[in-house]
Amino acid sequence: METLQSALGIVALLLMAWACSENRRAVSLRQVPMGLGLTFLLAALLLKVPPARAAFASANRVVDAIAASTRAGTAFVFGYLGGAPLPFDSKVPGGEFILALQALPIVLIMSVLTSLLYYWRILPPIVRGFAWALERTLGVGGAVGLSTAANILWAWSKRRC
Repeated sequence: METLQSALGIVALLLMAWACSENRRAVSLRQVPMGLGLTFLLAALLLKVPPARAAFASANRVVDAIAASTRAGTAFVFGYLGGAPLPFDSKVPGGEFILALQALPIVLIMSVLTSLLYYWRILPPIVRGFAWALERTLGVGGAVGLSTAANILWAWSKRRC
């Protein structure tokens, strides 16, 4: 029953995306099943192949360590405004979260690391590889392919392995 519910959810999301599209005729009937197939292939790879799972889990640990270090630094600099323990009882759960001092520093640090990886010429071959693979399989350009791949990998890294 859960498998059927999941399949219906996928179909419903695809239909909603198609219904909200500005140009419904531009939807390629070749790209939709190819994209779904690649998604299922990536999911199977990450869930069933231990070396792939271990590689992504180690990348997840690196990202988590960077995020924890950033949170510790902002808590040190800004005190409870940056995420350190409150010196008083909170009246509203979650009310102590301040976007500018707790979430945006992580975005800044990741942006700096991305810039460094580009400068050190580590990231461009990875970007070209994703762009090439997605252009060959789905027929999308490099920018679309990269942003899609980055969103998929970011979502995977947020999932606890």
